[in-house]
This record gives sequence, structure tokens and C-alpha cells, in this order.
Amino acid sequence: MKKKITPKFIFTNLDAIICGTTLTLCVILVNVNVVFRYFLNSPIKWTDEVVTSLFVWTVFMGSAYAHRRHAHLGVDIVVNLVKGRSRQVIEFIVAMLEIAILLLLTYISAQYVLNLIFKRGIIFQIKDGVFAWGKVKLTYTDTLRIPKWYTGVAVPLGFGLSFIYSIVDFLRYNLHILKPKASDETAVAEEGGAY
Repeated sequence: MKKKITPKFIFTNLDAIICGTTLTLCVILVNVNVVFRYFLNSPIKWTDEVVTSLFVWTVFMGSAYAHRRHAHLGVDIVVNLVKGRSRQVIEFIVAMLEIAILLLLTYISAQYVLNLIFKRGIIFQIKDGVFAWGKVKLTYTDTLRIPKWYTGVAVPLGFGLSFIYSIVDFLRYNLHILKPKASDETAVAEEGGAY
């Protein structure tokens, strides 16, 4: 049965749409550049820069999408050896560590993007007792001269989405505050996964 494309469907699957679009554009641009370079002997100079930027978006949006779909690889040898209450404790600790690490990575990557926007990282300063705004000195890419933060913002977005998905999963599967969706329960039965 075909799913109806609604604004809600687009919003809930935006990570997958961005990932698929950027990956498709990467493949097209790389192949076009191959044709121009080897057959027409006239390479397109800006494609490397654009493909690199699109690939960053593909990786981090794809990572968030994989996290939402529980498609990341996991080593569950220890968890599978333990049964009962001990297993629940281990899963709880792992979920808390996952949330903490994703929060830290989101914070660090947001600082990275700020450093791309503000070259010296100074947003405001107090000079001689007077509050003054720092100068915005954008960093630009070499060929197209577009701000580097356009690419960099994908990193905190990807980690931030994964962080949100982790919290939802924690509330759903560890604290049992949210009810699992029917699609999640059928996926568990089919795949035999932890969720």
C-alpha cells in the first residue's frame, strides 16, 4: 500500500529525505565530473567542495536516521549472556551512557560550528569596562567562497537528532513512560532486535 505524502510524513522523515537527497546529488555530481574530466578533458573545479559538503550532510543525517530506525550495529554479547533484572540494569546503564555521550557530542559540535562562524570564537567581550560585540568573521570555503558553517551545521544537527531519539527510546523502552508504536513491536518480532 502506498503511503500518502503529507506535511507530517515529510517532517517525521526529514532526516531520511535529506540523507537520500544529498547522497543522490553526491553520486550525480561525482559521475558528471568523471565525464567532464576524462571524456571532455575539462574537470568541474567546484564539485569536490560541493560533494564533500553533501557527504557530511549524508553521513550525519544518515546516522540520525539509522539511530531512529535502530539500524546501528551493536555488540550485544554480554547483554545476551545476562538474563532478568541484571539485563535490565545493563540496558539502563548503556542507555544513560548513550544519552550522555550524544549530549556531549552535540555540545562539542555546536562549539565547532560557532568557531566556523566566528573565526576567533569571540561573540562578545568586555573591553575597558564596556560591553562590546566581537566581530563576525565568517570562514569561507576555498573555491565557491560559501560559509563553512553551511556544512558544519550538519554535525550538531545529526548528533542532536540522535540525542532526541535516544531520549525517546529511553522513555519508551527503559522507563516505559511512552508506549511503543505498533510498527516497533512488529519490527522486533521480525528482526529479533533489542527494541
